[in-house]
Amino acid sequence: MEKEERIERYGEAVYEAHLQQCRAWHAAHREECSTKSKIWQEANPDKVKAFSHELNHKGGKRYAAKLRYMATGIPGERHKIRKNHARMYHIIKQATPNSVFHHEWMPGTAKYRGLALVEKEAHQHGIIKVIKVLEGKITLLTEKEVKGVY
Repeated sequence: MEKEERIERYGEAVYEAHLQQCRAWHAAHREECSTKSKIWQEANPDKVKAFSHELNHKGGKRYAAKLRYMATGIPGERHKIRKNHARMYHIIKQATPNSVFHHEWMPGTAKYRGLALVEKEAHQHGIIKVIKVLEGKITLLTEKEVKGVY
């Protein structure tokens, strides 16, 4: 039964109560469903792999949408920003070997708070050792703060 039909037949209050009841049931059974799904996936790894390939590989159901998102969505926009900064700061990058650019992205967007030149080795392991801040501001967290965040 559709939302409008249910509201017309039973009223707004009954519809809201039904929604609340459904949300409560899903919250109570979410863990159980997740566990069952994990057990099935572990028991059927070949089916899981085949299904994933069917959806995500070239010619799959979601392949075109994924390509479009990677080119035009947030990853695409971030890629354009990275390319622009690589061109702008090429001379600085060449002068400091074993360095990479670090963008501090705002979550869920292609906007950034700051850009810094950091040590490559440390950055690959998740440690940010700033050589020079090029734009904006970079937030550096201590080890305790990182453990508290995650």
